[in-house]
Amino acid sequence: MRALGLAIATALFVPGSVLAQQVDAALKLGFYAPFGNVVEQGSKADPNTHYVQRLQATTAIGANVVVWTSGRLGIEGSIGYTPSNVAVEDSVSTRDERSSLVLAAVRVIYAFTPMYFGARPGHREWDIPWSFYVGAGVGLANRSGEVWTSMYASGFTSPALTLDVGVRTALGARVIFRMDLEDYVSRAQFDKGLPTETVAQLHNDAMFSASLAYRFVR
Repeated sequence: MRALGLAIATALFVPGSVLAQQVDAALKLGFYAPFGNVVEQGSKADPNTHYVQRLQATTAIGANVVVWTSGRLGIEGSIGYTPSNVAVEDSVSTRDERSSLVLAAVRVIYAFTPMYFGARPGHREWDIPWSFYVGAGVGLANRSGEVWTSMYASGFTSPALTLDVGVRTALGARVIFRMDLEDYVSRAQFDKGLPTETVAQLHNDAMFSASLAYRFVR
């Protein structure tokens, strides 16, 4: 976990002059959509034993910084926050509890097509070509709120595999518009090794976002 934190800090705060000539810094607004239950105990066949805790879809905000080491390859540090409530389902009722989620990642980004801040080579007029890219890396999902801390002693942060698919285009000499679909694949489990240990659940935290970035050039 310390290595991940160091990697994020490097991607976010090391000057572009050290690593590359181009650095994109962006703020993003998006929609968060979870897939799968965070906690599921008991059996669906027996409502008296079945217990579920699942996050809910809602809005999200965040920021990212991409250090481009070449025209196609970059290193991205990304962080996102969402006030996703938890739906708690037991034998009596289903109720919502307040919670929040922080998603952080370091990814390698590969652009299939280059991005131009003007007319492409061989074109006399300004056009707006889209640049498509993919990314993969490591990250974490941190769940907070009394709904978790009042029941469990550990397991609030899960390491994650992170994937990203996106497009970008230039809106001016330094401004970039991006759209991204990110997925954080993690293994959610609380109180591992304790009598209150929950069953491990494969969980996907997906986020679709739009962002505006500003390019810093050395």
